[in-house]
Amino acid sequence: MNVLTKRLALTGALLIAGAGLTACGGTAGDTPEKAPAPVSAATTLKKGVPGSDTPAFRYTIKGGQQASTGVLDAPNKSVTSDFFEKIPDSEITLTMRFLVIEKQAWARISFDNAPSGAGLPKLPKKWMKLDQGKLAKDSAEDLAYAGETDPGFVSTLLAAATGLKETGAGTYAGTTDLTRSTEAGIVAEDTLKALGEKAKTVPLEVTLDGEGRVTKAVVKIPAAGKAKASTYEVVYDQYGKATPIKAPSDAVNAPADAYELLNG
Repeated sequence: MNVLTKRLALTGALLIAGAGLTACGGTAGDTPEKAPAPVSAATTLKKGVPGSDTPAFRYTIKGGQQASTGVLDAPNKSVTSDFFEKIPDSEITLTMRFLVIEKQAWARISFDNAPSGAGLPKLPKKWMKLDQGKLAKDSAEDLAYAGETDPGFVSTLLAAATGLKETGAGTYAGTTDLTRSTEAGIVAEDTLKALGEKAKTVPLEVTLDGEGRVTKAVVKIPAAGKAKASTYEVVYDQYGKATPIKAPSDAVNAPADAYELLNG
């Protein structure tokens, strides 16, 4: 508001007061209501992170130490996760797909572009039903629903963030401290060490949809040591419209090779 509009607003207020009226249509003796305190950007963003009652949504995580995509349905305690990993010095891509409903789990694992005679295990192409009793403790814990709601660790990034401000309609920016969000697996330990103090003020951008839900979070990581500059990106979309998670109807029992691979 410039000086002219301030003066006009003051003049209008005086005229209203002189007429014995208020801008709200009440009487001159009414006590004006206090305007509600503005909600901070941090509070707005934290409310936008998926929770236990958020309907099923799709997630995609790029960058970081492990890219993945899938569907999370917290109300029904189920999740799917797809991982793709290029095997160094080869054309082989390891594809691992998991489907978890409460304490039940299924997997599909393949070695794409593997040459014949590579000595890799031959696994069924269908979904394999996993026996929790044959999994190592860590694997069994990973392959059971344990209340996950935020696979991209957006809430962790926000908890470690400072200087968050709204930069446009539904867009926010600030910085986040990677030393406080190591559980997200955004950078390797040696890269974190090489970043030094820079790791504590890494640029963070977050986008909300029209209903105030997180749709994207981006962390821009500068080059450090032997690591090139990179981007960690989390996308949440298809809220309430993601493909429903159902137990495979034609699954087969997982063979011994599958457990050997999963148990490391």
